[in-house]
Amino acid sequence: MEKIRLLDHSAGTFTFEEQLALIHSDSSSAIVTGEGSVPHSLLRHHVDYDIEVCSSILNVFAKCDKAQLPIAQLANPYLFRSTQHYKVEFPSGWDILVKMVLPAFYYQFTDRYFYGEEIKAWISVRNQFPEKDLEFLTHLSSLDSTNQKSVKKYIDLFNMFMERLVQHIQSASFKKKIRDRNTIKKNNKKACVELQNHLIAKFAKVLVVRIDFSLRRDMETILKHSSSMAPPYSRHDLTALKSFMTKFKNNWRNNTLLNAIEGYIFQYEYSQATGFHVHSYFFFDGSKHQQDISIAQYISDYWQKITKNQGSCFICNMKKDQYRYCGIGMIHYSDLKKQSFLIKTFDYICKADQFFIFSELKNFKRFQRSQLPTPKAKSGRTRTLHSTQSH
Repeated sequence: MEKIRLLDHSAGTFTFEEQLALIHSDSSSAIVTGEGSVPHSLLRHHVDYDIEVCSSILNVFAKCDKAQLPIAQLANPYLFRSTQHYKVEFPSGWDILVKMVLPAFYYQFTDRYFYGEEIKAWISVRNQFPEKDLEFLTHLSSLDSTNQKSVKKYIDLFNMFMERLVQHIQSASFKKKIRDRNTIKKNNKKACVELQNHLIAKFAKVLVVRIDFSLRRDMETILKHSSSMAPPYSRHDLTALKSFMTKFKNNWRNNTLLNAIEGYIFQYEYSQATGFHVHSYFFFDGSKHQQDISIAQYISDYWQKITKNQGSCFICNMKKDQYRYCGIGMIHYSDLKKQSFLIKTFDYICKADQFFIFSELKNFKRFQRSQLPTPKAKSGRTRTLHSTQSH
């Protein structure tokens, strides 16, 4: 009996900072629909301003965990043209971060997004301050450096805000909300890893195909809406996407190649430029299917047929060499490194919507996974699951 060493859900975990960087990267890219034989491509663009503001708040949260209070200090005064000048001094790394987060003190948050606990905590603390103080906090660069009283007022106000924020995030109620959210995300990731492990135990070699499905967007539309403050897509887009995905899945049984899909994972998301889209994984028996790009292209063409050319796809397998953590293509049961890379992508998609969710997606089942495969009939040498923790 041969034992297969399999990784558990603790493998392939992104840090909070890495997660934020990936979210920012995802929010600044969109699938461009190619014309004719021109393949779909990925366009980089400015991030939606709402996401930009939220990202700056989240970066503050990442710093707050180890922050020494008070954060802001009065720097040593200096003479300029025979006049004494004063300025606010921040610890290393905080100066740039503070400049980024200044708009968040007075920003009018939209109802387009359902915000995560960190953003809601920021808003809750902000509501404890009068508007004139919040407006004052946004104007760090316009402080009168010759007015010690004004500079000192800014320092006191900033430190008071940050102290209340730290108190909020250290409260038992906030920590419970984060634990509850993490449990949901961890369970989704466990479900992904469970599917992966059962497939590897059954087939020894698994072919992984990654495709992002969306509705058709041309360059002009994407550039128009990439940093717009207005919602460019309606709930009808989500209805259409869900309908197309349902039809797509229902047709598998009548298609030889698609019927060979042994497992799948779908994660519905939204971005300003691409609109509603689905991150998808398809798993095939690696002993029967080896050409991941050909299969992905076939699925892409089939998606166009289902959507009557209203759909768009981005085939991740075509960019395998560009991924720092490549967990797609052929994965052998002995290749724990590649398995951990695949799990790392699970970690990302299961956590990507924890900070802000487009309102239309809030009550929708955004994460979907296929049933576990039936075990392979015993014949000859058998393999058993042997979980290996990885940190």
